[in-house]
Amino acid sequence: MAKLDYKAMSQSILDNVGGTENLANVNHCATRLRLKLKDPEKANKAELKKLDGVLGVEVAGEETQIIVGQIIEDLFFAFEKVSGVKGGVVDENLDPGLSNGNKSPLALFLGFLQLMAGIMSPVIPTLIIAGFFSLILTLGTTFFGLDSTTSTYTILFNISQAPFYFLPIMVAYTSAKKFNVEPPMAMLLAGILLYPGWEALVSAGAEAGETFTSYFGIPIYLCTYGSSVIPIVLSVWIMSKVDGLLKRIIPHTIRYFLKPVCLIFIMSIITLSITGPLGYLITDYIAAGINFIRETAPWLTVPAIYLFSMTLGVFCPGFHLALIPIATANFATLGYDDVINIWFFSGTTVPGFTALWFSLKTKSVKGRNVGIPAAISALFGGISEPTTYGILYKVPILYIVNTVAGFILALYNGIVGTKAYAYGAYYLTNLPLFYSDADPGNLYKALIGIGIVAVITFVGVMFTKWEYSEDDEAGTLPTMSFFKKK
Repeated sequence: MAKLDYKAMSQSILDNVGGTENLANVNHCATRLRLKLKDPEKANKAELKKLDGVLGVEVAGEETQIIVGQIIEDLFFAFEKVSGVKGGVVDENLDPGLSNGNKSPLALFLGFLQLMAGIMSPVIPTLIIAGFFSLILTLGTTFFGLDSTTSTYTILFNISQAPFYFLPIMVAYTSAKKFNVEPPMAMLLAGILLYPGWEALVSAGAEAGETFTSYFGIPIYLCTYGSSVIPIVLSVWIMSKVDGLLKRIIPHTIRYFLKPVCLIFIMSIITLSITGPLGYLITDYIAAGINFIRETAPWLTVPAIYLFSMTLGVFCPGFHLALIPIATANFATLGYDDVINIWFFSGTTVPGFTALWFSLKTKSVKGRNVGIPAAISALFGGISEPTTYGILYKVPILYIVNTVAGFILALYNGIVGTKAYAYGAYYLTNLPLFYSDADPGNLYKALIGIGIVAVITFVGVMFTKWEYSEDDEAGTLPTMSFFKKK
């Protein structure tokens, strides 16, 4: 793949979004340069899509997202230097894609998913770390004689569990950035929910058969918040409203010390009595719904989510991140996840093999330059967007092949009950995360699934007629061109 000039690429991007004076915020995720523009109309999406290295362009609310795949870090640093705007800060405005005034239930739902995705996205690397150290523990105890009674094992285990236990604090930080709240205040609020003293109250209540305690005479539901997400997101959102109110009524002369005290005092009451339990119950009911499907039709859960993601889900980029709390809840309560990571497994391995066979078949040099890195990115890095935007949206028949193969894999995993025993078990590098001493056959289920999709995608790519046009625009959604004769 030809080496890109990131400085020149950054300058071209800057020129096509209205220059530095039009930048309100610069950020990035695993595959996208995210630019919040003062005037989004100044963005020339057609020209941006033509730039070498750009796989697609999407607009979410006030944010223009330029999809570039695995080169994002190099491009982001170059863009910071060229634009003179320092980034890496999550958008502070609460506008989950509804700036066009659309308040329909569907728009609100999709907006909520985008909001949750924005909150969860910066946290993903910590969950990957947890999965990686779980892998080290599995390999160490299985093959290298690592004794579970040693301090080394204990420390490694702590690292593998800390991201889940302290997830509310990390989510508090990202939520604070989203809702324009001082991060330390939000993190302190999350710390109150995790402090050992609160957990001792919950344990004492459980031993006494009590489900409520009191705080200044207010009934407080006894529940733990480790690994939870929704309670702290709701609480920080309310905190942003209370903070704004306190700013208006507390004089400047005493605001510095009085506002934080009042804010935490008020929010401790609201969080422990309302938003915390509400978020806990919402999470609990979601888990109960998933468990109901598991018990009545265990093969249906993952296929249904996958089918949604490949149809309506394409209109809400990044919505999958909003569902990560389901996975963290599964690990906390069951010790494994058989929903989200398994869905991701279909969403990464299938595009990886599709890109691999595409690279072998295509006669386009540019196609191979896109396909080979895309295959590596999906199969060994768990990132499928280079395949999605660089190949599938440009060759609709391959979008169908990819969707069918992914649905079959999701259906297979649902039927046989494949489980992920740590977060990140959805690409080939992390295959050992499917292994458990209590369920060694689970890894074989995953390997068989990989073999199935490798064959299906090979047949689908190699025995269908298609062409990869180097002049086609990337980043367009699949249309009725699926059914046009070649």
